[in-house]
Amino acid sequence: MTTLIVDHVLDRLTRRTARLKRAAESWARWRRRFAEAVDFAARGVRHVWFNRRYLTPIKLANMALINIQCKLKTERVVGMPYRMKIEPTNICNTKCQLCPTGIGLQGRSKGVIDFDRYAALVDALRRTLYTLDLSMWGDPLIVPDIYRMIRYAHDRGIWTYLSSNLHAFKPEKGQVEPLIRSGLDLMTCSLHGASQETYKIYQPGKQFDQAIVKIRAIQDAKRRLDSATPEIQLNFVVTRFNQHEIGDFQHLANALGCKAIFSNPSLNLRFQDRDKNLTPLSINGEQLKEKHRAMLDKWLPDNDRYVIEPYRLMRQGHDYQGDNYNGRKIMDCHWPWKDSVINWDGSVVTCCGVYDPNNDMGNVFEQPFHTVWNNRAYRMARRSFKQRTETPQGYANPCRDCPGFMV
Repeated sequence: MTTLIVDHVLDRLTRRTARLKRAAESWARWRRRFAEAVDFAARGVRHVWFNRRYLTPIKLANMALINIQCKLKTERVVGMPYRMKIEPTNICNTKCQLCPTGIGLQGRSKGVIDFDRYAALVDALRRTLYTLDLSMWGDPLIVPDIYRMIRYAHDRGIWTYLSSNLHAFKPEKGQVEPLIRSGLDLMTCSLHGASQETYKIYQPGKQFDQAIVKIRAIQDAKRRLDSATPEIQLNFVVTRFNQHEIGDFQHLANALGCKAIFSNPSLNLRFQDRDKNLTPLSINGEQLKEKHRAMLDKWLPDNDRYVIEPYRLMRQGHDYQGDNYNGRKIMDCHWPWKDSVINWDGSVVTCCGVYDPNNDMGNVFEQPFHTVWNNRAYRMARRSFKQRTETPQGYANPCRDCPGFMV
């Protein structure tokens, strides 16, 4: 009973501080900063309380240490990333139009992570790992062992998450209860539309109604099994094609008992000068600028709220010059300190935007992760946030020309 009372009190508190933060947007700067600080503190207390089963003194100390180093942008990191992605597979079953996998770019070879290798990684990282995201360039629900993988991490005190398009999810084959009983904490369902007309633009050949039926099946089973998890959120990447449905999507999420997430589009312009095999094309600067302009005009929404700063600058006519960001970033990025990504084949990359195998930091199937974490490649990636680094020679540096968000 006491736990329920605390839950309700913290829920009410964070709703009120969120309203205070929104109201403060028009206030004087110091009052606005105060409201933001109060909201941040309230949300922090709520987060720790609701996730207390996953937080140990060692994890909290590691998080504090990493956060300080992230703020200082240190080159060498003491501690370990407390949020990670481990990719179950890079195989996908749809053709999402703003995804490198969906548009058919050939990066690393396709495959599925071996369960025993996955389990060994979780065991090695469990003391400091707080959250684990089991999604990357493929759809995790394709993997037969996915519910076993979730349960393995859950039982070792790690908060778990995944994102799926739901096309491989088959409620009629009894997959709903295994999902719920796996212990998964949060699941994002990729929709990007509130109707079949917009849904099929981003996911050609797929049926919107089928996805909604599956979401309802999960929510019904949660009620039947008296389970609060997984929490379901619906993702809506805001583009020129679906921007008119933002309100409808929010109403849909409310009706389904889900949280609506409105995301900025990533146009992957960094691949516009490459072919499908990521081989550089022989095109000049003006041709590349025209290709960038075509993508911006086609996909970016009118509302700048859903457009990241580099795209806003490009839409205003500025050229994208990645070298301008070597040594400084116009967007803050925490990935090289707080997070890391392990692909299905053991390769390590700095963030969820790295697709090209040439930007790998190392491989955890060949050496321990803690060795990769502070190797020369990782250190040079972090260095590029504060000072210019030379053109990579024998080591990767995907952060070098990145403005803080891979465009």
